[in-house]
Amino acid sequence: MELVFQDSQLEYLSRILCETVSQEQTADVIIPDSYPDAERVVDAFGTLLIRSEECMAGSASVAGVVQAGVLFVSEQGQVECVQAQIPFSVRRDFSAEQESCTLQCRCTLRSVDARPLNSRKLLVRVGISCTLCVYAPKKHLCYDIAEPAENLQLKRVELPLQMPLDLGERSFGLNEELELPNGKPAISRLLKCLYRTQLQEQRVVGSKAVFKGEMIVHALYESDDETLHMHEWSVPFSQYAELERESDDSDLQTMLTLTSAETEPDGQIDSRRLLTSVNILAQCLVSGMQRIRLIEDAFCTDAELKPQFDDWQISGVLDRQTFRETAITESDEPAESIVDACMYPEEASKQRTGEKTQIELPLNCNILYYDAEGKLRGKTLRPSVQLETELSENAACGVTEVVGGELFCAAGSGGIALRAPVSVTVESSAVHSLHAVCGGEITPLEEESGRKPALILRRTDGEEEIWQIAKDCRTSVRSIQDANDLKGTSVPENTLLLIPM
Repeated sequence: MELVFQDSQLEYLSRILCETVSQEQTADVIIPDSYPDAERVVDAFGTLLIRSEECMAGSASVAGVVQAGVLFVSEQGQVECVQAQIPFSVRRDFSAEQESCTLQCRCTLRSVDARPLNSRKLLVRVGISCTLCVYAPKKHLCYDIAEPAENLQLKRVELPLQMPLDLGERSFGLNEELELPNGKPAISRLLKCLYRTQLQEQRVVGSKAVFKGEMIVHALYESDDETLHMHEWSVPFSQYAELERESDDSDLQTMLTLTSAETEPDGQIDSRRLLTSVNILAQCLVSGMQRIRLIEDAFCTDAELKPQFDDWQISGVLDRQTFRETAITESDEPAESIVDACMYPEEASKQRTGEKTQIELPLNCNILYYDAEGKLRGKTLRPSVQLETELSENAACGVTEVVGGELFCAAGSGGIALRAPVSVTVESSAVHSLHAVCGGEITPLEEESGRKPALILRRTDGEEEIWQIAKDCRTSVRSIQDANDLKGTSVPENTLLLIPM
């Protein structure tokens, strides 16, 4: 006789690729003939833009460009800016039979620096990190017996897992006129413009992934009297991405990436406005709690059961933590005043000791300042933050997001003091190997001669599971628990048990 099961279909997104690729790109920048010779480089900066993403069966790729800029000082003490477009591309192959795959990527600019090769040529170097995650729809049949016969004993388990369920994507643009506040001098030359986005709210409403945030525009400019000024504007936005199904009360993660960015003065003689046009790609990942119910083992009290098993693996998120830390460092070069500062997070390193994992996140902070002699200088400080999280034996963790706050720089005769606040999100996940009964054959037992005892005494050699004792003796778990007034699922060592048969 065959076991009769009720099956239910588990639908989720399987992450078939998740890999981070780091690379370094360089470019030679020729100073235009109309510019003076470069005496020293004082600052390097950049904005990373994604131009294309592609995911086909067996491969995923992303391509983009870093809009890099370099500030240098001429022999006459003039500040000049030259720019470079530095392309990059990343491709990874994977083994998968699914035809319908979706790529989500997070690309981060890790560092920007430059040095003069000679008075007319500069070498610009950028560090880039790209995390490629490919998801494919997955279905799996789970088997259960809703009302088992009295002689059929089932060992059930329920595994709650936070799993990817849905994906959404939205491209949108922000076109703004940014006005300088009163008290700020007008713009003579725009030297540097950087952008960063930060989310303030994100949630799933029905079949929509709703997110709100702001884009920060950071500008360094020169006024008519040739002094340098820095100012930041905040541009709010509220958007949503369509999802394939309704997923209320689910967790939403939104990644924001720039695909184009341009800012320029409005063209007036005493310009007090910047015209900004930015396009942003929002990639949304919806995760929800799935309760997977399985039968781990089964036996019959009055027959021989040969179960069939289904072995499969599934991954899930165990925990997601956000750490708010401040990196502190200082330099010993005397400084008169700070002009500007910007931060680029490096790739985190991990070290595991037992159930604890230490994470170190280095930061590259480019500082533009005037030294004690009033000369414009640039310096890169490299502080770091240390985090610690607990992990189970089969779990792994990684940094999924780093959001920098406003840098605090103080200049003095003793040097530059730097405080860099960061918000770091760490995600822990694990791959679970599941072993579940999916079928079986029941055959009658051979009749035994003689009388069968109604009760036996048994002493445990070590800590034992009640399930295994019941299976060995062909009786029920409940009867052992009732006869011995037991509440748990295991019995301590050297315990004398009454086992009803």
